[in-house]
Amino acid sequence: MFLVVGAGIVQACDAGSAHPTLSPPPAGLYGWDWQIGAADETHVGVPEGIRLIDLDAFATSAATVARLKAAGLYTVCYINAGSYEPYRPDAARYPARLKLGVDPNWTDEAFVDVRDVFRPRSVLADVLKDRLRLCRDKGFEAVEPDNLQNDENVPGGVITLQDQVDFNGWLADEAHALGLAIFQKNGPDKVLLRDRTGQRLADKFDGILNESCQRYDECAPLAEYVRRGKPALNVEYDQKFLNCAEARRLGINSMFKDKYLAGRQEAAYRRVACQSR
Repeated sequence: MFLVVGAGIVQACDAGSAHPTLSPPPAGLYGWDWQIGAADETHVGVPEGIRLIDLDAFATSAATVARLKAAGLYTVCYINAGSYEPYRPDAARYPARLKLGVDPNWTDEAFVDVRDVFRPRSVLADVLKDRLRLCRDKGFEAVEPDNLQNDENVPGGVITLQDQVDFNGWLADEAHALGLAIFQKNGPDKVLLRDRTGQRLADKFDGILNESCQRYDECAPLAEYVRRGKPALNVEYDQKFLNCAEARRLGINSMFKDKYLAGRQEAAYRRVACQSR
């Protein structure tokens, strides 16, 4: 197990006002793990040699976060930003008007209207701000917000590309305002697009976590983060697509994982990581 080094503490500012200090994720090549599908936190385990671990916001206690940080791990908090999940404790807060369509891969879930965060008295903004506060209050250092591609997921062009980029930038601003670093989740085609503040996503976010960039031959844009001294993380769900030579060339921390991202103490857990050297 390695200690996190070189992450440092930075002061985030926006429009001239100081934000709480945040700890950016470690850059460079290293081992990491993603166990957001663990049945509960007792099933979470730490593979040897990792520097960063990503866990579910609701299923992980502050005590577990503190223990992992004491062991030298950088801790990332998973929340679902772009979808409604009926099993979450705050699910009753989502009105029907926010649900724009069923997720075909997770049919009990629905994609939400991300434009709502810019409306007066926004329900979605309140829910997501509370989720971000939950991550902060449990001691996580960063957040991974899922489903940042509703411009593609919701049919009929209801959510435009610019709507989505603006929402993604809004999330980054809200996380930074709480002292949390934040990863762009997927959307490699969006990394150089500008949100309503005029900033590129690769400049606004503190790293990127992508799924299957090697399978779909879309890893090159992730290197925009690497060029900015930020981490690029990738997961493949079919080991035959894991190309460690390409990952090292681009500076991406790539690994193969089981589809459901099980806890290390569960039988379904699978992980094959590229070596950092």
